[in-house]
Amino acid sequence: MYTLSRLLIDIYTALGQLRIGRASGGSASSLEDDSLAGLHSDDEWKGGAIFILDASGAAPQGEFAAVSAFDAAAGVFTLTPAVSAAIEDGDRYGLSSALYPLPSVIELANAGLRALGDIPLVDEQTLMTSESQSSYVATLEWTRRRPLRIDYLAIPGAPNPWRTVYDWDFVPAAPGGTALILFADALPAGRPLRVWYQAAHPMLRVFDDPVASAIAPELAVAAGVERALRWQTARLGGDAALGARFHLFTLNIFAARRAFPIWRPQRAAKMLSVNK
Repeated sequence: MYTLSRLLIDIYTALGQLRIGRASGGSASSLEDDSLAGLHSDDEWKGGAIFILDASGAAPQGEFAAVSAFDAAAGVFTLTPAVSAAIEDGDRYGLSSALYPLPSVIELANAGLRALGDIPLVDEQTLMTSESQSSYVATLEWTRRRPLRIDYLAIPGAPNPWRTVYDWDFVPAAPGGTALILFADALPAGRPLRVWYQAAHPMLRVFDDPVASAIAPELAVAAGVERALRWQTARLGGDAALGARFHLFTLNIFAARRAFPIWRPQRAAKMLSVNK
């Protein structure tokens, strides 16, 4: 599974901003690397980020945190917030500087994903059928366009329990209102509805939040790097080398879109109705 943490690591790597090291100890709120002792100045890495790349498969592997302080004499990073378990001797980590602050890169990674356009998503947690009810309020994500397809859980426990519903309509939301899904006939009560729809990529916040499988990792990274370089170019301004890199990654986006197109399902056809 490709997660927010892995996406950020790959973005920082593509930007040339990730230094790999091995911890000599630590805690949930600190990481010690004695190989760095005396090589830098106090707080030189403040504002950067630490990614735990390998902790022998246990927590806090995959987690990340901002660097809030750095003790140069001891080679100790203070992490904020703390990770979920103590960092131990031998754990591999990635370190980025404050040039691309972690909170900014998280926002830019999300902006890159959403800039790729709407993606196919499936929701089978929100709507549940009710007795004699044929009208259901659409969720916020579905208000902009008609869902692609709707299934209901017809045979619980069966190998293929879902059945597609064809005879339904969609009423768009008026300003400030809610959209509706209208079924021609009431469905059996107490059954979840599975709605296929298209919307912007959900926001990623936690280290193990997954990137949608419809987006190839290569495309997600290209989009995030392009946004990060766009941000840095606007922030610094007038840097010819940075501007050239931004232009290059703009071209990379087009190449990545061609090489890794986003899969989009076909809209389910309505049942043919013949009036006599």
